[in-house]
Amino acid sequence: MRRCPTCEEEIDEHLEVCPWCGRKTGFDTKPANPVVAMFAKAKDFFSRYFGNIKHTHLIAGAAIAVCILAGGIVGCLNKKPILGFQQALGVTEVIDSFAAVMPQGAKVVARFNDDRHCIYYLCGGHLMRFNAVSKMLDEVDPREMDNDATIYYNDRDDISGILEAELDNEEKFIIIKAVSLRTGKGEDEYETVGYKLNTHSLNLLPYKIPVVKKETAKTDSIRRTWRKRQKTEESENAEAEAAAAPQMHSVETPLEEQPSAAPAPKPAAQPTATPAAQPAPKPSTPPAE
Repeated sequence: MRRCPTCEEEIDEHLEVCPWCGRKTGFDTKPANPVVAMFAKAKDFFSRYFGNIKHTHLIAGAAIAVCILAGGIVGCLNKKPILGFQQALGVTEVIDSFAAVMPQGAKVVARFNDDRHCIYYLCGGHLMRFNAVSKMLDEVDPREMDNDATIYYNDRDDISGILEAELDNEEKFIIIKAVSLRTGKGEDEYETVGYKLNTHSLNLLPYKIPVVKKETAKTDSIRRTWRKRQKTEESENAEAEAAAAPQMHSVETPLEEQPSAAPAPKPAAQPTATPAAQPAPKPSTPPAE
């Protein structure tokens, strides 16, 4: 692991482009051949200490051959790789190790463990591609693939570059939605353009992004709106009048405090019917003497 000279983040020493800042590191991406390095060191050693001896390079070659033979024998006995000849990592392992050190906030768009052996991710409006075989990290810039492509890039603006990138159902094309023009500083003041990237041939083709139609709300006529408003006002007035009217609340009293029931009143005496008045008897006249 080495530090990037630009952003000073720890990255693989064999990466030519930094995955954090996207700039070239200047590292030597070609691993040194251990056999060639050993021959160079041996030749330097013999030429320094045995410079007067003739055929120095032959002596150095013979010594190195003996060392390699001895190392091979020891390696076969120990069943372990020596001299740095270790088994190379597979494509899946390389992609997994790279995905573990991707920048924070990066979104994986697609990863291929087949003959495409690469991984695509979107970070800060830039679409990046890492090759698991060559260990190279490149940016997918539509402007370099198509001369007519116009994309607005500005790292200080949140809305710039590639906004969306996703793999289609057939896993062949990557659909790209990018900002083509910034018409203002607002969030909705920009124009977009679409492309599709062939992941096999790396050809960029124009693509028309389908527009999602928004459902328009049904508007009522003026008469229906007036009727609804009138009904609403009537119901509100009725509720206000009901709330303003005094209400009688019944108070429940316990059975102990309730007054005992008064006895039922006696029925009033019915008047007796009086017989009809009879004429008074006439006084009897005394007989005459």
